[in-house]
Amino acid sequence: MLPMTKGGSLPLTKNSEPLQEVRLELSWSPPKNSSKGSYDLDASAFPLNSNGGGPMGTITEVSHICYWGQQKTPSMEHLAGDDRTGDGDEPDEIILIRFNALPSNCDLIAIVGSIDKAIERGQSFAEVADATMQIFNNKTNELLASAKLAALDAGSTGCLFASIRKKNQIWTVENVSQGYPGKELPDFFQLFGYQG
Repeated sequence: MLPMTKGGSLPLTKNSEPLQEVRLELSWSPPKNSSKGSYDLDASAFPLNSNGGGPMGTITEVSHICYWGQQKTPSMEHLAGDDRTGDGDEPDEIILIRFNALPSNCDLIAIVGSIDKAIERGQSFAEVADATMQIFNNKTNELLASAKLAALDAGSTGCLFASIRKKNQIWTVENVSQGYPGKELPDFFQLFGYQG
């Protein structure tokens, strides 16, 4: 099956049984001959309640947010750690999401990609030609959704790659692929109602 393109959605079921785990992978190679320093791309996952304030909802429990500063939570885990260069074998960052361990009021997971210190260094996804985010069925390795970050809106430094929603106890993944020029990871914390 081909991975979803932008705007596509897919119920996360297998033989009518709800899927238990998905794996988010972020891969990139550092641009050659760049005068803008190293490119540190980051994958993050935010557990939200869609009935909260904000455009998508609000964070359910801060302790469940999975990002470079909190790499293991009760429901998610950065399996490969925080890669800061994109060198070496792909994928560079991997987040495992366990649906049955999420907070009970979580009905939406926002999957975010960002570049650390992008504005300070004058960087954007456009310069990282092979940067890719993908979501897999962790048990079968089936590719569910994929996005090339360099193809996002010009100047994008952050993106909402996908949203994973629960309705009637079934999780559905939507390939959003929305770029945000001039936005970095702290902006997404604020977008989702973090008051830290």
